[in-house]
Amino acid sequence: MLRIRSKFVFGEIIEVKELFKWKLSKDTLIAAAAGIVMIALSLLMLPFSGDSTRDTIASFLIRDVLMIFGLGIIFVSLFVDKKGKEILSDIGFSKRKLKLSLVLDVLLAAGLAGIFIKDGIPEGTDFLCIGNLYAAVYILTAGIFEMLFIYGFLRMSFEKAFGIIPAILLTSAFYSFHHAGFQPEFLHLFLVGLMYCSVFYITRNMLIIFPFFWGVGALWDVIISSEAGEGIKNVESFVFALIIWLLILGWFLYRKVRRKTNAVENIDRDHGDSDQRREECV
Repeated sequence: MLRIRSKFVFGEIIEVKELFKWKLSKDTLIAAAAGIVMIALSLLMLPFSGDSTRDTIASFLIRDVLMIFGLGIIFVSLFVDKKGKEILSDIGFSKRKLKLSLVLDVLLAAGLAGIFIKDGIPEGTDFLCIGNLYAAVYILTAGIFEMLFIYGFLRMSFEKAFGIIPAILLTSAFYSFHHAGFQPEFLHLFLVGLMYCSVFYITRNMLIIFPFFWGVGALWDVIISSEAGEGIKNVESFVFALIIWLLILGWFLYRKVRRKTNAVENIDRDHGDSDQRREECV
């Protein structure tokens, strides 16, 4: 009986058994729950879609603080702490095929930009106007969340539980519904998710899609093609992006200080135990 052991998929040899599997675990449930929380936070933004100060502050707290910083940075970093830094490679952050990933990232970005330009640039478009620059900073900041939480953590969790093909489909679905509260273009975004998630598996390195390939698609889609971009072409979005980066910096500085403090306490505790044992021997 002929058994197929491997298959050439996405540019490398992948075991057929890795395409589909069924290995549910506690981590699968945690990932699904976290993904549902992400969608719930997005939906929570719907009542605050206006231009009032209350709406602006509420959207900032929900999307930027709770979703981007809370889920994307705090949650993922705590998960990595629990599983060990080796899990970062599974998420997509490693030196694996680094140069190839960077080259392909640039080439894919150039190709995508060429397609967009060929389809036509809307009349009167000013790429370098200050509003677009504000929006670009915010979009690229939000991209960190998508790489870490959606294309990284969720994709990895679904792949380990269900295999590569279901992981691509599920990740794309969560990516699409994650936009429910601010860019409800579900089919379009699902297809975008399929594209980025599939390309990731060429090298299994996040550098193949971020920042250039993803950046070109996101910037064009939001700033040029979608009405959703109008809401972030302002100085407030730029300020919110800076606040997010300050929160990220503060979080990692806190973690660094905490690790040093714990290390000192462990050393002092070990010395204390050694002194106590010597006293008992005497």
